[in-house]
Amino acid sequence: MAAAAEGKAGGRARTGPPRIMAAPLRLQGITKRFGALTAVDGVDLEIRAGEVLALLGENGAGKSTLMKLLYGFLPLDAGRIEIEGRPAQLPDPRAAMAAGIGMVFQNFTLIPALSVRDNLRLAWPDAAAWRNRREDAAVVERLHRLAPGIDPERRVADLPVGAWQLVELAKVLNQDARLVILDEPSSVLTPQEAAALHGFVRDLAAEGRRVVIITHKLADVAACADRVAVMRRGRLVDEAAAADRSEGDLVTAMIGTRAPAPARPRLTGRPVPRLELQGLSGRAVDRIEGIDLAIGAGEIVGVAGVAGNGQQALAEIVAGLVAPAAGQVLLDGRPVARPPEARGGGGFRSPIAYVPEEPSRRAVVAELSLAVNLALRRIPELPWLRPLRGLRAGAAGALADWDVRPPEPERPAGTLSGGNLQKLVAARELGGGPAAADGPPDGPGAIVACYPTMGLDVKASAAIYERLFAHAGRGAAILWLSEDLDDLLRHADRIAVLHHGRIAGLLPADGTDAAALGRLMTGGRVDAHAA
Repeated sequence: MAAAAEGKAGGRARTGPPRIMAAPLRLQGITKRFGALTAVDGVDLEIRAGEVLALLGENGAGKSTLMKLLYGFLPLDAGRIEIEGRPAQLPDPRAAMAAGIGMVFQNFTLIPALSVRDNLRLAWPDAAAWRNRREDAAVVERLHRLAPGIDPERRVADLPVGAWQLVELAKVLNQDARLVILDEPSSVLTPQEAAALHGFVRDLAAEGRRVVIITHKLADVAACADRVAVMRRGRLVDEAAAADRSEGDLVTAMIGTRAPAPARPRLTGRPVPRLELQGLSGRAVDRIEGIDLAIGAGEIVGVAGVAGNGQQALAEIVAGLVAPAAGQVLLDGRPVARPPEARGGGGFRSPIAYVPEEPSRRAVVAELSLAVNLALRRIPELPWLRPLRGLRAGAAGALADWDVRPPEPERPAGTLSGGNLQKLVAARELGGGPAAADGPPDGPGAIVACYPTMGLDVKASAAIYERLFAHAGRGAAILWLSEDLDDLLRHADRIAVLHHGRIAGLLPADGTDAAALGRLMTGGRVDAHAA
């Protein structure tokens, strides 16, 4: 590989400014079809040196597919790629990396059982990193700049999801990529981590690199983009300097109409407790200790915190996936049974719906069809060998309702993009899946929603919010974990802040601001009464 040859010649110099590609990288007439679906339709686009390009669009608009074509991950059906004024053949990612192109995918490619350092070594262009002290130090140099708090010796499986994103970025930078493609890079980051990432992206552009950010977050555009390109249903529909487009302009370009603005009335008074966490302690990737929290019928309690402060343990214990070390979870005054404790010939279906973070790892069976994945919550209750055509018929409506693309019930779940997987899981857990059709009319008694709009565009996010609000209106108690403090303040009734596995504060959303939440998230105090 060219990048490897340059690295061997320069030793640690690979971590300095890259060789600059002066001429624009051009995509001309790029087209990609999947059967009858045209995912990318004749796209022409320039990517310029020293510039951050934000590539926007709804889920399924074709933006990730376009960049996978550039990275050699998918073959072109038509069109050509031109690098430094010459046609380039990029049949696979190895060829793309040799041409100076690196991509951080939305679905991570790290090996969880290995340490951070070993994952970085595996992607290092020169095998000397395994035996040479200088090379080994260079392996983690980028990581130290990007995320000084990540221990290189720690096992990747033990890291919070935000740290995975940063390690993936360090891998690409270690390969001296002169074009860095980031697919939804801030979707799993806290506000502090996102701000650091935005600064780092600007530094990359200042070095002369090209950076493409595939994003649905307009905050990413405002923070670091020089230029924006918007795709809708496979076509490039707008391209301009970022300063020349307002948020409203970009939303209109993405979805064709102004964005819906979901809202719901605040609760008045103190609702009757429905979901109660009593002295809850335990461990998943992170841990919680002594959590006491009561969520009323129809109430939305948001959870904020720096990644790794107990969010995953809280979610998995409340949802019943992990047994608590101490304490209990009550719903309507009764302990919630976990699947191993459930009895009865009808199987087990938890009364608590669960939308986990990283649905590709925790919520779907990649090899099974969309129809079967939509039915997973009630598989034990279905008649043995229930005809799959019945599942497919119900799934078609759910996929259409939730705009899962492509809406093909027999398609394996693992072939969907990250955003469409998120919508698939939301359809199953929040309503609209085939197994929900004969379920209780009032839906789940409680919902644990972990970053439910992560990786989703404005329109899809609004659909998630509306469904959560509808469940709250029917009396469900909702525990909502989010990295977006503005969303929590806008939509939650109260906000619990986790710090070192404990609730550092429980505040009413009304009258609280993001700065107050940030102080609690980092161990500070606020002058506010506990809710």
